[in-house]
Amino acid sequence: MNIIHILPELEDGGVERLVPVYANGQSMLGHHVEVVSNGGKLESLLSDSVPHIKMPVHKKNPITVAQCAVNLASVLRRKNVSIVHAHSRMPAWVCFIAKKTVPGVKFVYTAHARFPSLDHSTWPISRADGVICVSRSVLESLKIWMLPRKNMRVIYNPMPENAVKWRGSGDAAKKHLLFAGRLSKVKGLLTLVESLKSVKNKNWSLDVLGDGPLSSRLRELARESGLEDRITLHGFHDDVAGFMAGCDLCLFPSIDEGFGLTLLGALMSGAPVLASDIPANRELISSGGELLPPEDTRAWTGAIERFLNGEWPPSLRIAVKLPAPDEMIRQITDFYEETLKLS
Repeated sequence: MNIIHILPELEDGGVERLVPVYANGQSMLGHHVEVVSNGGKLESLLSDSVPHIKMPVHKKNPITVAQCAVNLASVLRRKNVSIVHAHSRMPAWVCFIAKKTVPGVKFVYTAHARFPSLDHSTWPISRADGVICVSRSVLESLKIWMLPRKNMRVIYNPMPENAVKWRGSGDAAKKHLLFAGRLSKVKGLLTLVESLKSVKNKNWSLDVLGDGPLSSRLRELARESGLEDRITLHGFHDDVAGFMAGCDLCLFPSIDEGFGLTLLGALMSGAPVLASDIPANRELISSGGELLPPEDTRAWTGAIERFLNGEWPPSLRIAVKLPAPDEMIRQITDFYEETLKLS
């Protein structure tokens, strides 16, 4: 098959790290695979056999979307593409428009997040030839408004490879806390900083790994809260595993998630974890462990304070069987073949 994956950028983020896994794996199986995005530092994750085509598909300007669709349609025709696979809403619009002039191509969309309603930004998803959901909670959110005849399937993201073994900081005087992920509102970082304001009397530090639109606001909030010497924003970092192995507590205060890939990596390492009580986490984590209500500053403050006072967090375990990367690639490729058979 000739396959094109399309996503906004290849900067920091879970989707941005997963798409190279898809593309490289499919290329190793003998398919011709290319990736379309606006580029970024994670282009380096693409193998030499997977070309990158740079287009401004991250922009929401209707004229830019139309121009990208024309350019993509030209690529689809010239390279006789079978599957064009979008991984975000604006690229979905580009794919949907481009496919109108190249009817032989099948348009597949992977929903990496929950979308509880149909609006102008999600409408192309409802017209995709096939939709992959990264969790059952994502599938259920789409089924509210997706056509029942739609070709939809849950394919879990793969079990993180080479999970580190947690050892802790070894610092008896101070607890080293860690957040790793995209710096956006949905990740719950504002709640986390507000919660940490109430435990200033304890000795702790917080390492924040990741980039995103909330970076400036977080620096400002840390300064306003008198925590600028406690909270370190490292930006993009390629050694998340190293930080995870040497922290004392991993924090995942997300308001919503499609699939908590970094959370699973922390659980596999054996690190202590505090995480939000959201559908994706309830699906992926076994019952019995304590999950905290998202955006509840009081609950998060209490849980962090108990940890800093020497109480071990509840044990959280992975509740679902996740595929190995090669098995996930096979499942996606099988889904493509089924989608190609649809009229």
